[in-house]
Amino acid sequence: MALKLKNKTAVVTGGGTGIGRAIAERFAREGAMVLIVGRRESKLEETAAQNSRISYVAGDLTKTETVARVIDTVKERFGGRLDILVNNAGWCPVQSIKEVTLADYDTAFSLDVRSLVDMTIQSLPLLIATKGTMINLSTIGVTHRNYNLSLYIGAKSAVENFTRCWALDLAADGVRVNAIAPGPIRTEIWNVTNLSEADAREHEKRITGSNPMQRFGEPE
Repeated sequence: MALKLKNKTAVVTGGGTGIGRAIAERFAREGAMVLIVGRRESKLEETAAQNSRISYVAGDLTKTETVARVIDTVKERFGGRLDILVNNAGWCPVQSIKEVTLADYDTAFSLDVRSLVDMTIQSLPLLIATKGTMINLSTIGVTHRNYNLSLYIGAKSAVENFTRCWALDLAADGVRVNAIAPGPIRTEIWNVTNLSEADAREHEKRITGSNPMQRFGEPE
């Protein structure tokens, strides 16, 4: 594989598992130095062990001090150079609005939206300096809705519109801002929904039912 990202540096949030991990590993194989961020240090260690170009910061991204620590680490390890920011970390609660509480809303929007905005704001001086790239993770659910996903899809709708606005705001600075909207992908996000085994199977059936191939995709 050609080293298309040689001499580039990247931050990938939620980089210990799933899509974030696949992105981090691909970036590293293409020559980038990659800093991954997440709450579960054991998962971050597993990902970092795949390639010497990957390092990590463990912490809760809903805490602004964690985001500040990420930026400080970029300055220490990469001399303050940041070419690519991937805002991937997220949480997908599966519940009807009949069951949703304000605490559920706060949890979902704190990680899926607030932490993304915080990471973006704190990263911007570095991205502007390199005329870098921001990639935000959305979901196909924004345009293809499904049952019991209103918090997740609502949060990702905000992410998509932030992306469009920020692309306009930052174009003159040479910073590109794009979003990726995957379909159903087999990741650990499906294992943290508090569903019973039977309800989880039913949810997966609904999610893949509108997919012509009737299955999940893989993070790679």
